[in-house]
Amino acid sequence: MIYFLFIVVMLVGAMAAQEFMPVMDFAQQARVLLVPAVFFASAVTVSYPVMLILALMAGFMWDARNVVLVESPVDLVAMFSEQKAQPGTEVDLPFGYSILLYGLLGSLMQGVRPLYMKGRWELPTVMVGAVTFLLLLFEYLFINFRRGDFYFPQEVWEKIIASALPSMAIAPLVFLILSRLARWAGYRSRYEGLAYGEGHGR
Repeated sequence: MIYFLFIVVMLVGAMAAQEFMPVMDFAQQARVLLVPAVFFASAVTVSYPVMLILALMAGFMWDARNVVLVESPVDLVAMFSEQKAQPGTEVDLPFGYSILLYGLLGSLMQGVRPLYMKGRWELPTVMVGAVTFLLLLFEYLFINFRRGDFYFPQEVWEKIIASALPSMAIAPLVFLILSRLARWAGYRSRYEGLAYGEGHGR
């Protein structure tokens, strides 16, 4: 329970820090996506039901920040298009879509959980970047589906890749922090010795 609360605090902190992340001018105005990186890294450290709860929370926070109608342009729409959402208009991505995407992609991360629990971070790290790429790709595809016009300029691919790679780069740091938090909370996120079936997290 304490470990779960640590992750929730990390997600809230990542959401707050996201507001101050600078854009990368050399990569089509892409930026490091902290919330997806923290969520996907956390998804391999907890059980499937707990992952779904985290997906609900992370998706809700992400949509509350990016999908609601505001005075300024909606970041998520601006991420893939020159078209800006005007006050009082309907955005392309409905509220709640991120919860579904986080739950789906978090399920993919659960597939590499046994490796993480053996202390192998290599594939989970690559997977964080891969599912971040899929998250952005699915968002863009859904925007195109809603608009009824599939358009894939090179700039979109550059922006998606430029956003996914930093998530993969910071994944080892997130895993390290989660490992330390698990130790402090008394949460067993690793297999111990030959007790393969008993070393999973509570």
